[in-house]
Amino acid sequence: MSILPPSTLDSIRTSYANSYEIDLTEVTLSGFCSGLDDPVSNLPALSRTRATGLQEAFRWGEPYSLFLLPNVISWIVPLVKDARFLGGLCGGAVLAEPDPSDRFETINYLASSGCTREQAEVYVNALPVWTNPERPQKAAEFLFALTCNALSWDMLLLSENRKKAMRQREIAEEIHRRKQGGGEHSLIDEERALFSLMKAGDQKGARRELNKTLGALFTHTADIRLIKAHVIEMMGYLVRSAIEDSPHMSSLIEKNHEWMTTIIDAGDFETLANVMADALDGFMRNIYLLGQNRTNTTVSRILNYISEHAYDPITLDMIAEEVNLSTFRISHLVKEQTGKTVFQHIQQLRIQEAQRLLEQSDLCCTDIAYETGFCDQSYFIKQFRRQMGITPARYRRLYLSHQASDHT
Repeated sequence: MSILPPSTLDSIRTSYANSYEIDLTEVTLSGFCSGLDDPVSNLPALSRTRATGLQEAFRWGEPYSLFLLPNVISWIVPLVKDARFLGGLCGGAVLAEPDPSDRFETINYLASSGCTREQAEVYVNALPVWTNPERPQKAAEFLFALTCNALSWDMLLLSENRKKAMRQREIAEEIHRRKQGGGEHSLIDEERALFSLMKAGDQKGARRELNKTLGALFTHTADIRLIKAHVIEMMGYLVRSAIEDSPHMSSLIEKNHEWMTTIIDAGDFETLANVMADALDGFMRNIYLLGQNRTNTTVSRILNYISEHAYDPITLDMIAEEVNLSTFRISHLVKEQTGKTVFQHIQQLRIQEAQRLLEQSDLCCTDIAYETGFCDQSYFIKQFRRQMGITPARYRRLYLSHQASDHT
């Protein structure tokens, strides 16, 4: 049974073949390539290798390249619908080197894996040769983008996996750097830097600093209990610092209790890192909103309500019912105390979340507009460009380009 609707699969296949002159096939979770009836493609050894690659693609939330055989490169794109992992698309298989001795090794491997030597020779000789080492990865990324654009499915699960994977990579890099003697700052210094970035509203900088802090913690000890204890202490420090800076941030105390519960329940370091990242985003929303007002408790209640419902359909009437004031009074108070309108606060939070999704997910602009509470894509693009000076698509390209240059 086909994973994708036939018309969608045909559309993706045609566009892909036009660009790379190679065919694709659907792959089941067991690594079986649908629609291939040759005696080699679905040998158990090849299916197991594809299944492992497919699991890695799902884990990292991105296309995954692998050596299907000695000297043979393949790549796989995961397919997720809502919260279900269905399988993937295999973008083909190519020879990495044209050298006859390498072909001989590949044929020998196949012949020992369950097919005849003649079948192995036919299969290997039919494979295209791609000597450019970057081409398979570019083809994989093209197929992934093509698939995401063609599907109307919610691929958010892959986006979440990619976000987590990026976080783990940054933490791993920090651990390695510190083991090589690059940890010149103490944990206290890291925490202070983190809080400063949060107060300044630098979300990207705060996330990077959080990953550095978590990497520093893991370098000190691998005991999850000790790491949790320090994380709890760190969150307490951040909350205390915020309240000292502005007494009207006392609502963070209640939030802190919620974060403590999730931190204590985290079963491993990876889960703990994800919990901390979610807490950081919630903390920064509160820092941003509650930091706008230092004197009026009613405005603090209004801003707290906005923080909780910024991505939902929210109206002045809903806020008025929550705080038991007229819409006119709410508008006047917020503008008087913060210098911004209620609408401007909502838009600011939505644009900040849109930035995060553009950086850390593969959602298209239409889906991001929906996720962040904008009524449609064109309005979202207009508001994003008004605040950021560029379109969402250009923002994503610039961010990805910067990330790529940082890792070269």
